[in-house]
Amino acid sequence: MDQKKAARVMIFFCQRIDAEQDAHRRLLEKELGSQIKFFPLPCSGRIEPLHLMRALESGADKVYVVTCPEGACCYREGNIRARKRLAYAQRLIEEIGLAKERLELIHVPAGTTTTIDTLARELLAREVFVGPLSVKAQGQERQRRHI
Repeated sequence: MDQKKAARVMIFFCQRIDAEQDAHRRLLEKELGSQIKFFPLPCSGRIEPLHLMRALESGADKVYVVTCPEGACCYREGNIRARKRLAYAQRLIEEIGLAKERLELIHVPAGTTTTIDTLARELLAREVFVGPLSVKAQGQERQRRHI
C-alpha cells in the first residue's frame, strides 16, 4: 500500500483579494481538514518572517503568501514589503538546511476576480516536490555531522 501523504499547506493572504473570503475559506477548511490552513491579513505587507518560520515549525510542508497585484496595494507597498520579508525568510530556512521553495509568493493577476478557495484549489493541485517536513529529523541529522 503505497499511499502518498497529502502536503500540509498554509496560506497567508490579503483580505482584500476576496470580499467573501471568510465564507470561502471556512468551507474549504471544513472540506479538507488539516491539509490546509488559512491566515487572512489586513494587508500582505503585515506578514513577518517569524510567521512564516512558525508555520513551518508547526508542520506545514508548503507556505504561500498571496498578495494583490504588483502596484495595486491599497497601502502602496504592502506586496513589496511581503516579497522582501518572504525572501528574508527563504534565506533563513536555507541556512538551516530546508529548501527555500517551501515558502512561495503568489501575486493575484491584475484585473481578475479571484476567490481564495479557487486560488487555494489551484495551489493544492500543484505537485509539491519539497517533500514532507521533518524539522526534528533534520536537526538530529545536523547534530550528528557536528559530533
